[in-house]
Amino acid sequence: MTALINVVRGLLCGALLFATGAARAQDRLHPVGLRQVEFQDAGRTVALFLFYPAQSGGRPFTMPFFTNLSLQEEAPLDLTGGKRPLVMLSHGRGNNALSYAWFAEHLAARGYIVAAINHYRANTYDSNIVYLANRLWQRPVDIGLAISFLLRDATWRQEIDPARIGIAGHSQGGFTSLWIGGARVNAEKYRAFQTGWHNNRMVPEHLRRELEIDPTPALDVRDERVEAAFAMAPGIVQAFGMDEAGPRQMQIPAYITVGARDTQAPPGPNAEFAARYIPRAELVVIPGLVDHEIFVNECNEEGRNEFPEACIDAPGVDRQAIHKSVGDAAIKFFGKWLVPR
Repeated sequence: MTALINVVRGLLCGALLFATGAARAQDRLHPVGLRQVEFQDAGRTVALFLFYPAQSGGRPFTMPFFTNLSLQEEAPLDLTGGKRPLVMLSHGRGNNALSYAWFAEHLAARGYIVAAINHYRANTYDSNIVYLANRLWQRPVDIGLAISFLLRDATWRQEIDPARIGIAGHSQGGFTSLWIGGARVNAEKYRAFQTGWHNNRMVPEHLRRELEIDPTPALDVRDERVEAAFAMAPGIVQAFGMDEAGPRQMQIPAYITVGARDTQAPPGPNAEFAARYIPRAELVVIPGLVDHEIFVNECNEEGRNEFPEACIDAPGVDRQAIHKSVGDAAIKFFGKWLVPR
């Protein structure tokens, strides 16, 4: 099977070229509501942020460091239009769900429900090397558990179409999106990844004892309910144990995008590698000096001062325009593949 790889390179001229015709005009944009929900699994608490088409009436939700967001906390759901597609959203290593609120808002305003997960013990507020490294497989497993929770929940099961579920993610979340979509890791290569951390003497000994070496849980994390995957700067694909055979196993459509100058997950061994072997992949490389953190929210002055590496882009890079283009591309992609049955 031959992958569909559409690499777009060129100059940024207003909106990016890859977004031309990216989304059909919507009848209207919805206000976007935000709710936090949690579920339990074997003594663990997993947190989700739900972004959804809403009615007016919620409390304005503001976040420090970020700008150009319009969210209404606990706004009533917009119950018109029938059941809606669900997109799960997976954050990058050590990051958190709300760092990608711009993406979730873009989709929710156009009729999607987006469930952004704070990955267990691997997020900004609560992290441990066990889950940041050797139990990396917990990420796709918890995405699947979150889907099951939402489809059982008295409120959300009434709003979500179980036949229209997709996933999106950035960095490790991008890798997670491909992983749960059917791409597979090689057992021995994943064992080597785990062994490297287990033997890393920079990690305190008491933590290294918790870094088990067992690739088995990582080998089959595909969730058949996920119909399409949108991966932003996935990484680090080969270091996590995925060889050429792994992406070939992914049978659902994938949209992969990355900045041309990504210094954390360089396109060649990551996004381009994955797209080369995924049978139904489309690859878009954003031209110019676009780095890894382009997919995080736009920052205000406080954010730029506090987190310059994540918030300040290279000269000539327009984060707002890129977000609009990436968001429109996601609407077009999911609109094509998450269709009512």
